[in-house]
Amino acid sequence: MKKKIIWLIQSNQVTPVITDFLKTLQKRLEQYIDLLFMVPETSLDIIKNIKALNPISFQTATRTATDSYQAYLAKRESLDKKDFTDGLSFADTLLLDDLGGGNAQQTTLELTLPDNTCGLILQVPTPLGSSEMEERIFHSSILWAKQNKIPVLGYELLPLDTRWTLAPSLPDGIITRHYESYEHLKKQLSHNNIWLLPIYEASIFSSVSTSFNLYGVKACYHYRNEHSIPTDRTILYLPHNVAMIYEYQEMIKILQPLGDRLHLMFSIGKDQVRGAYSQREMIEITYNNELKYFASYSFHNMNNHWEMMMADTILACSACFNTQIAERNIPCIIFDPILPSMTTGNKKRVSTKEKLLQFIKETIELHQYKRELADILMMLTRIGKSDD
Repeated sequence: MKKKIIWLIQSNQVTPVITDFLKTLQKRLEQYIDLLFMVPETSLDIIKNIKALNPISFQTATRTATDSYQAYLAKRESLDKKDFTDGLSFADTLLLDDLGGGNAQQTTLELTLPDNTCGLILQVPTPLGSSEMEERIFHSSILWAKQNKIPVLGYELLPLDTRWTLAPSLPDGIITRHYESYEHLKKQLSHNNIWLLPIYEASIFSSVSTSFNLYGVKACYHYRNEHSIPTDRTILYLPHNVAMIYEYQEMIKILQPLGDRLHLMFSIGKDQVRGAYSQREMIEITYNNELKYFASYSFHNMNNHWEMMMADTILACSACFNTQIAERNIPCIIFDPILPSMTTGNKKRVSTKEKLLQFIKETIELHQYKRELADILMMLTRIGKSDD
């Protein structure tokens, strides 16, 4: 019997692109996991928009204590004797807020645990973007999961590299979109169950993701399988141009010492010809000696720009149309010994081979922290239902 994983969705947590991606993920994992998308009754407004996911709605219940002093005592008891690093205890600060700020409310999920469920996935809220009800459902869901002895993984939609770390500390693990959040939470949280999504998946979980990102992640799944690229191999996208055959050859020579850890993606076009030779033939013939040092390489239609989302970094010999498109989503390194070094946003220009190797080594190191979402969900199936 397949394991089940619940993915809880609330209002303001999905876009058409995210919905399409989640449907792709559900289909991709259907042989191993039943991915169940559930929506609390407080977010029924999104049901129509995510009907492709076959969402299941459930009810919630809220109990209110109307006595302010009783509410204060309940909050103080739940906070135990924890203190801030400097200053008052957590409970004492409630006295500064009109004896606890009024009423204490407890929201619970009226949801029966489906058989063979091995985990819960939900978005981590932040004070600078999430509603009060989102936060209540988040806390209630974690309590429900603990009571049912299943692990909870929170994922980053809003930035988590902030001063507020209480919400991220509650799930059993955190899935981050940005290295900044990954690095920050690694230092702040007591557990090590923190993962960083690859660029192609991380870009999906954003309110401004587009079809470009969606086509990119689907292309990545396809080509990773087609070329049998292992997850620990770093990928570089080279927007090759026949006008710079020599420059790209020199750059590839510099990368040879790192080649066994790299996959090179060459962009090619039908109009990039010289005599009787296509661009692909020129690359394979001219760079024959250099390419032997690399773990793998592939060729991609230069007009399918979204395929560059598969790469950890765009590596070019000059700023071009491809680097301009990539800058919004992917780090770009331009190696040009003639022009001065510079950095602006996602784009770095370097003029020495030492600096180029340094940046590629950093890219390889960063890649080791990344984990695909499917791998993380499959890990949950191996953990199973907790007995703690």
